[in-house]
Amino acid sequence: MDFFKRYGAIGPSQQQSPSETIQRLADRVETSTLLEDKKAAVLGLKGLSREYRKETGEAALLPLLKLLKEDNDDQNLLKAILETLITLCTRDSPRGETPNVGAATSDVASQFSQTILDDGDDVISTMLELLGDADFYVRYNTVQLLGTLHLHSGEELQKRVLVSPMGVGRLVDLLSDQRDIIRNEGIQLLIAMTETNADIQKIVAFENAFDRLLGIVDEEGGVRGNIVVQDCLQLLHNLLNYNVSNQNFFRETSGVQRLPNLLITDPSQTAAGRNGLPDADADDEIEWTVQHARNMLVVLDVIRMLIQPGNTNTVSNQTAMQQCGTIPPLLQLALAYEAPSSVRSQALYAIGDIIRSHEANQNLFQRILITTAPEGDAESDAKPIPEPAIVIVIRLAVGKRPQGVAVNEYYIVRAAAAHLVQAYVGGNPDAQLALAATLTPPGDAGSASEPETHQSAGSLIVSVLLDWRETGSEDVWRVWYASMLLSTILRDHIECKEQALKITIGDIAQGEEPFPLLNELMSQARQAAQSESDARLSLAIFTLVCVWLVDFPRGVSTLLDESSNVAFLVEQINGSSGVNALVQGAAAFLFGLVYQFDLEPETPMSRENLYPILSKRVGADQLLIRVQRLRDSKEFQYAVGLASGTHSNAYGGIPIEVYFDNVFTDVFKKHCEGFRVAVRLGPGEAMANPNYAYLQGGMAGYAGSVGSNSAPGTPSLAGAASISRAASPAATLTTSTSAPGATSVYGPHPTEHMVAQSEFDALNDKLADQSSQIEALKHELEAAKSGSKIDLNDTSEQLAQEREMRARAEAESATYAAEVNVLRQELSNMQTQSLEETLADDSTGAVKLTELESQLSELKIKSEQDSSNWNTLRDELQKKLANAEKQVVKAAAAGRNTNKKKEQQQATVIESLKRDLKAKDDEISKLNLLVEELNEKVKAVDGVEELKEKIAGLEKEQEDLLVYLADQDQQSKEYRDMLRKHGEDIPLSDDDDE
Repeated sequence: MDFFKRYGAIGPSQQQSPSETIQRLADRVETSTLLEDKKAAVLGLKGLSREYRKETGEAALLPLLKLLKEDNDDQNLLKAILETLITLCTRDSPRGETPNVGAATSDVASQFSQTILDDGDDVISTMLELLGDADFYVRYNTVQLLGTLHLHSGEELQKRVLVSPMGVGRLVDLLSDQRDIIRNEGIQLLIAMTETNADIQKIVAFENAFDRLLGIVDEEGGVRGNIVVQDCLQLLHNLLNYNVSNQNFFRETSGVQRLPNLLITDPSQTAAGRNGLPDADADDEIEWTVQHARNMLVVLDVIRMLIQPGNTNTVSNQTAMQQCGTIPPLLQLALAYEAPSSVRSQALYAIGDIIRSHEANQNLFQRILITTAPEGDAESDAKPIPEPAIVIVIRLAVGKRPQGVAVNEYYIVRAAAAHLVQAYVGGNPDAQLALAATLTPPGDAGSASEPETHQSAGSLIVSVLLDWRETGSEDVWRVWYASMLLSTILRDHIECKEQALKITIGDIAQGEEPFPLLNELMSQARQAAQSESDARLSLAIFTLVCVWLVDFPRGVSTLLDESSNVAFLVEQINGSSGVNALVQGAAAFLFGLVYQFDLEPETPMSRENLYPILSKRVGADQLLIRVQRLRDSKEFQYAVGLASGTHSNAYGGIPIEVYFDNVFTDVFKKHCEGFRVAVRLGPGEAMANPNYAYLQGGMAGYAGSVGSNSAPGTPSLAGAASISRAASPAATLTTSTSAPGATSVYGPHPTEHMVAQSEFDALNDKLADQSSQIEALKHELEAAKSGSKIDLNDTSEQLAQEREMRARAEAESATYAAEVNVLRQELSNMQTQSLEETLADDSTGAVKLTELESQLSELKIKSEQDSSNWNTLRDELQKKLANAEKQVVKAAAAGRNTNKKKEQQQATVIESLKRDLKAKDDEISKLNLLVEELNEKVKAVDGVEELKEKIAGLEKEQEDLLVYLADQDQQSKEYRDMLRKHGEDIPLSDDDDE
């Protein structure tokens, strides 16, 4: 009633509407001179704003903002104004309103917030100044109002804060407020404002925010604290995310050195023994709450963010983390059985990121030993067994799953452990070789059922792969990750592949025949296919064998020792039903690799034997279709898009698309193009193809040489770095490889300068075809002669003469081939003198080069015409010879030895052959003339080269003379100046300065 008495009694007949009351109160706020009247009006508006937000804002918002800027000395008045503004700008629906009305009020709240931000007198600066007020309610409500405004228009508020001189500083000061509520609200506001604004991130960081945030974390109990710790760590994450300068500042102010303290947990969590189970005597077991796990995940995310691959500061941050001892507490966290799987996996990922591509950190990790508790009775006197950390990590990846942990939950731990192994091995061939040395059959160290803690890393991997029936039925991912880790060890390392190839399965002492591990894996793949088990089992083995055999002909030879392997692959490729499409594609790729790298001289099944299987039983097109379907599958594309070793979301769950690992996808992408070319070439064509050595990645010369870019551990083989194959008696093709980085003699556009070489190769091939065709004709005539049982003396004499003519033609062909080789050598010498660079500077040389290319083009056309004519002639000769052979056979069968008519027909045929051979002689003579013309063109180009050198010499002499004249002018000027200083009257010349 006091409220109504102040503004006059309102009787029943004088009842006012809410809009009228709000308008009157707004007028009081704007026009009253007494502080008490203004305060009472504001309180009235505050009460009405909850029920009538729209009306209150439209009538009183501007008067309230004006009052906030002018009369801000009274804390109670400020409190009432700020609370009213918060109510007007809050999105929440007022009580009693329907959802639709609430949606409308959200739009009204946004409108009022924009009005505040658009205020011309910059009310935001006033609010920032109010953050320094000592009154609790003023400061708290100001922070809340700024947070509400940021929800509506964050970018606009951030711009206003940045233009304020002390705006960001005022916000950072909230972190030091002793009142927890205000401090926590300030943290929330800073989290929102630093999420995407790099400028605010930098200012907040240089306001000593890192030290303040870590101090709050320590005060709240570290990572085991409440949600305030999570907010502080989240703000720390925002300040460092995608901000290189802040990351540098954090490292330089010893922020990295404080991270290990956030990772340290109770020592009872270190439970590396008993397959990852905790010690049975641990009575003070740590209980992981949901908040504890969330806090730890943010810390691990901050660590991983500082060492993201590709950042400029990654190496420095990796070094700093190693020096401050971050790896040991991370290992302790990763091996804590009580910790959630998401935390353990992120700890493993973090260790992998710290040592990735960092030799010093990899060496440190290699030396870390972890003491594991012996299995058996807890009261046993057995001493703990120290083991390398990498062995424990591999055991996490492929070992047995702890009891009570679901497959899907433990999967992320396996994925993270595999990532750590790949980070340790990546770029570290010594680590690959060390792990390859531990690859032994399980029986070598004891029984097949020995505990995992008694096995080496390599032995554990091999045992999981060979015992896939048990391990795969329990957890298919054990076999899948065992295959992935073995592929990682063998990848691009010949010595590791050789070491693995020496492993045999079977005990000779027990009468078992030793069986290579490679063939045993193929046998396991066959059994997995027959048992209709999970397709991932077959794919795991196929992809492993593919990585093993790439660039490794000796392994291909070992696989071909077992003939059933080829039959099994063909069966998988040609299967029309009951065969997974991904398995078909992997089998097709493996079969193509076997054909491509079957280069051993003493291989059990040569390429000549494999080619009929490839071309007839499988078909090159069918093989490529299978591989293309594999490449286009969503499962393969998913694997290609993943980072190295990252096959999970790191927070739980198995992606259903995971079928391939990153090792196989990298090998597939690298060798796919060479694979496509190789499977379309015959056994002879492959070795003769000029691009085959390049497509093989240097392995086409495996029997003779290994390129300088061989993988680590690749032995250096003696022999010239080339492959030569006699394509015919008159032609030899040589393919050589250049060193990486060498400059080509053909310049930046080698295609234009390879025209002459390709033309010579075409002529060479044509001569080879002609020579082979002559040989075929010779054999056909000799067969016809030997098959005849009659005495044809005249015919024999004519055949002898015809053989002499053929011999003469062959001699001329050989001479022509020799001339072509000489001309080819001359052209090669000319190219090595950088003909392109010389002719490019001279217009005359360019014209000559154009004419030469034109002549070569004409020669190519004429050669093709001659080849076509010769093919026609060859067909006619073959028809005539076939007819002659039939006539001779008929004469022999009928016994008509004296039939003159038949003899005349045979003579006519031979005369026709003579005329044809003479025509061929004329064709060869024409080709010789063309070669001579080409020689003259080459000589003309040499003349252009000499003329160019003379012109270059004259230009150099002219430049020297101009330099000399300039020096003389300078000396003359200096002498005139010296004479003037001694009093001589020397007139000014044109060269003197004014």
